[in-house]
Amino acid sequence: MGVLHEETANRSPIPGGDQGPGDRAADHRHSARRAGRGKAPGRVCGLAGAVQGGGIASGQPRVVSSGGSAPRGIRAGDGGTAGASSVHRQALGSRRQGKAETGTQLMKTLVTAIQKGGQGKTFATCHLAFDFQERGLRVAVIDLDTQGNASWTLAGHDSGYPASRMFTAGGDELRAWFADREDDGLALIAADASLANLDKMDLAQAAGALRASIEALGEFFDVCLIDTAPSLGVAMTAAVLAADYMLSPVEMEAYSLQGMKKMVAVIGNLRKQNPKLRFLGMVPNKVDARKPRHVSNLATLQQAYPQLILPFSVGARDSIAEALGEQMPVWKIKKTAARKATQEVRALADYVYTKMEIAQ
Repeated sequence: MGVLHEETANRSPIPGGDQGPGDRAADHRHSARRAGRGKAPGRVCGLAGAVQGGGIASGQPRVVSSGGSAPRGIRAGDGGTAGASSVHRQALGSRRQGKAETGTQLMKTLVTAIQKGGQGKTFATCHLAFDFQERGLRVAVIDLDTQGNASWTLAGHDSGYPASRMFTAGGDELRAWFADREDDGLALIAADASLANLDKMDLAQAAGALRASIEALGEFFDVCLIDTAPSLGVAMTAAVLAADYMLSPVEMEAYSLQGMKKMVAVIGNLRKQNPKLRFLGMVPNKVDARKPRHVSNLATLQQAYPQLILPFSVGARDSIAEALGEQMPVWKIKKTAARKATQEVRALADYVYTKMEIAQ
C-alpha cells in the first residue's frame, strides 16, 4: 500500500460519477461472513455521483413521514424523542447469533473526515449515533481523535474498549470483549493516549489491522461511525481505507474550503486502494446567511463541486454546541432556539440513513 503523499494525492483526479446509492432499491446483502462462509459481495460505485444535485435549501422535506406509525428502523414522530421507539438493554452476543442465523446485511461503516479542525466532524458523528440508536440500530462509535471530543459527548455509552486497540489487539480480543456485554444500543470505543503512537505504524499494517477489527465488530453492531483527527495521519487514512462511506462537514470559511479541496483530492487517491468507498458528500456547516463571505464561499463550493454538496445546510447554532457539551443530542435541548437546529440535524441523519441503505 505504501505511504500516502499529499502531493501525489493532489494530482489524482476524482473518479467519474454514477448513480448514487439513495437512488436505487436497498441492497439487502447476505451476511455470509457471520455464517462462516466468507465475505459477502459488495458493489463498487463512482464518487461524484454519490450526491445528486448541488442546491442548499434549509428546511428540506424530511425523508420520513410523520404521519402514522413508524416502520422498523424509522424514528416514530417528527422531532423530539417523546415518540421515538424505545431501545432496550440487551446482550450484544444475542445479535451475533441472530444475524448468523438469519443472514442479514453486513455492518456498514461511515467515517467523518476533513483536513481541517473545527468543521463539525464530531457534531455529525455524535448526532448520527444518537439518531441511529433511536431507530433501533446497534451503533458503535470509534473515536480516533486524540482530543477525545466525541468520547466526552458519548461518555455515558463508553464500552471500556480503547480505540488504539483497534489497531493492535486483533479480532479475537475484541470479540471476547463485546460477546457478553450489555448496553443500550450505542457503544463508544473511546480515544486514548496510545492513539498518538499510530503515526509510527506502517500504513498498510494499520489499515489491515483496523479492517480486521471492524470486521469483528460487525458481528455485534449494525453501523460503525468513525470520528477522525483533522490531520491526514495514519489513523485518518486507515479509517478512510476501511470505511464503506465518508462524510465531510465543512465551514464556509476560506481556510475550510482549502481543507476540503485537499480532502477531495485525497479521496480520489484513496479510492484506488478502497474502491468500495462511497463519498456521501460535503455538509455545509455553521452557515450564517447574514455574513456575505459565507454566502460567497458557499456559492464557490457549489460551483466547484456541484455533485458533492448535500442538498441542505446546518446553520451556526449555539444549541448544537450546548447539546454536545451536555452530552445529549440537540433535540433534547428544551429551548425554542434548538428547534431549527433539530430540523436541520434530523434532515442530515435522514439523508445519511437513506444513502447508506441501512436495512434491518
